[in-house]
Amino acid sequence: MLSWSSIESGTPADLAAIAEGEGDAGLPHGAEIVAFAEAIGGWDDAALASARARLVGVAGEAFMLDAAAVVANFEMMTRVADGTGARFPADTAAFRTDLDARLDIGGFTSAR
Repeated sequence: MLSWSSIESGTPADLAAIAEGEGDAGLPHGAEIVAFAEAIGGWDDAALASARARLVGVAGEAFMLDAAAVVANFEMMTRVADGTGARFPADTAAFRTDLDARLDIGGFTSAR
């Protein structure tokens, strides 16, 4: 979704930078967004508070709340898909394989 929406908005995201958790991924406030997303996925409350404050500092509280809502929605969608046994259609397998390799997500518990 991010790759599609960023292209549609005229600001294509660098998915490799996002996967590596470094740089700004070519997005406005990108470094702060990446740091916020990394912190949300971790267990360090102080790092999350710091990343949240940095994002609010550059983009405002409403933007940070929107970013948190996006993360929460993706978490929910993943749990629903895993719980129902949903799988990608076979005709998207080649695209997914390439994208999974670019994002280095094969090590996640839910990788299939």
